[in-house]
Amino acid sequence: MSKKKSNYTMIIPGEHVAFIEEFESGKNTFVLDGSIRSLGLGIKECDFKKRQVTIERKKQANFPQIGDIIIGYIEMLFGSMISIRILYLNNKKFDSGLSAIASTRIVSESGGWNHRRDRGERRVKFVYRVGDIVRGRIFSLLNSSAHATISDKDLGIVYCICYICGGDTVKLNNTVKCIECGMMEEKKLASDFGKEILLALEKPR
Repeated sequence: MSKKKSNYTMIIPGEHVAFIEEFESGKNTFVLDGSIRSLGLGIKECDFKKRQVTIERKKQANFPQIGDIIIGYIEMLFGSMISIRILYLNNKKFDSGLSAIASTRIVSESGGWNHRRDRGERRVKFVYRVGDIVRGRIFSLLNSSAHATISDKDLGIVYCICYICGGDTVKLNNTVKCIECGMMEEKKLASDFGKEILLALEKPR
């Protein structure tokens, strides 16, 4: 009798698959606050003999490569990480259903983690929300999972709507402002933030 059991429900990146009290973290998984989570899109497999849980990756006909530029929406927030569902790969539509993992901790020009302060010495904390449209660059394919960075000036959120009223937003430095209700949030914005980016991607080529 097999000691392995598979759950044929597709697991998305960042999704909880088990607790560390139940299993050890295996291939294509990581641990966050005692929760074992998926690093990629795939099927959950539990090895009861080894007490280990793994994710068997979904086969992809087209997989991003290191250096590729992705644009997609934030589908999940977990800790200091976000999962980005890829919609465009190098400015071309990408329909594989693949997601990439990115850290929200931004590397400063000096090499350390973001500690920029404004004149009031307040630590800047960027806001990310499910649905924000993000541009990233793939820098790692560790364990067959796509890892992206959003640290560069031209990377980050390229467009978002107001989370309060759903209105359009405009860029003010690293802040977005809703033109309908006036809501303002500080975000890690791409230098060319604006819905024009999305409209350009949708134009026939």
